[in-house]
Amino acid sequence: MKSGWVAVLGGVLVMVVVGALLMVGQRVEEVRVVVTEEKVLEPGVWVFPKEQVRFDARFPRARLTECEALGDGKFGLVVRPENLPVNNSPWFAFQVSCEVERKVVVRLRVQGGNLRYRPKVSVDGVTWVTLTEEAYQQDEAREECVLKLEVGPRALWVAAQELVSTQEMLDWAGALERLPFVQGTTFGRSVGGQRLCRLDVGDVTAERAVVIIGRQHPPETTGSLALMRFVEEIAGDSDLARSFRGQFHCVVVPLLNPDGVDAGNWRHNLGRVDLNRDWKDFAQPETRAVRDQIVALGKAKKLRLMLDFHSTFKDVFYTQSDEAVSSPAGFTRLWLEALETRLPMYEAKREASPVPTPTTSTYWGHHTFGIPAITYEIGDNTDRALLKTVAATAAQEMMRLMLEMKDAP
Repeated sequence: MKSGWVAVLGGVLVMVVVGALLMVGQRVEEVRVVVTEEKVLEPGVWVFPKEQVRFDARFPRARLTECEALGDGKFGLVVRPENLPVNNSPWFAFQVSCEVERKVVVRLRVQGGNLRYRPKVSVDGVTWVTLTEEAYQQDEAREECVLKLEVGPRALWVAAQELVSTQEMLDWAGALERLPFVQGTTFGRSVGGQRLCRLDVGDVTAERAVVIIGRQHPPETTGSLALMRFVEEIAGDSDLARSFRGQFHCVVVPLLNPDGVDAGNWRHNLGRVDLNRDWKDFAQPETRAVRDQIVALGKAKKLRLMLDFHSTFKDVFYTQSDEAVSSPAGFTRLWLEALETRLPMYEAKREASPVPTPTTSTYWGHHTFGIPAITYEIGDNTDRALLKTVAATAAQEMMRLMLEMKDAP
């Protein structure tokens, strides 16, 4: 088969079909690239020669389903989820560029959910700025929004939240592994064959252990930002951190759903399953692998705490009730009270469900080991500096209380 190409001859756009055999009387069996006067279609990229505008969704974390030119510098985009039914967390991410500097208007529609995130833009995929009201409006039904963008030859990244990709998380973990008291291992593989990363922080021979997991749900980047700052405090250079690491073994699984993250999924792994609803059946390789790690840890030493980092519409800690039996008794109440004492401007909201969901990680952790098992939720729009301050302070108070209560029943 011959390679395809596009040329403009005397102002006429030439169309080339790639991957198809064109013979008289023979049906075209496969068409991979079609160039028309309006746009170029190929997997993950849409090029509009007349407008000189290009949309690209061929990078990890990208999600863009459809794209069309509406005329006069306006474009219609559609985003759909990986499968239905799905949690209402519409993720989108794409790049847009133009051969010349110009303004474009993007009309973005989500199908299968309602808009949850205020879009952010970046010129490098690392530093992000949230679009202001002057550049962003959405309809009352939250099914469609309009983005006014300044674009040029350098690609502009547009996303629901900061990307915090699998590679970013692995790079972060790799940096921590350079510390003498941190060990990194691969403990399993995802549905798509990606490595599941585990960090062992502190004295691996200590008789007490704390478990921290995160990123079961791909769009929940603020949860990952909080987890990283929380763990960095445990791995820090303070007297408190050194004392904690000498008496506790901390196991961290920062990214349980690498496939879903890189695919730009709204909620699920590649098995089309919400991993935080699979802690009863353990039908997915990711949840089976982390379960086996925690069970083995629990057989070897005394588990004292399990934290699972997520994102939602507000900062909140989902916990067991104070009446629920757990060891160390009273830890959750004391921890959140200490956090508010240290940060008077911050309300550590707590929600203890009388009927917890029996398929989540924290239900399993408490039910299996009788320990406090807490879902640490960070708001989608929580100020990023505050997020890190709270995470660092929460880690400090966790370590202090764990040391004080290390022998408590």
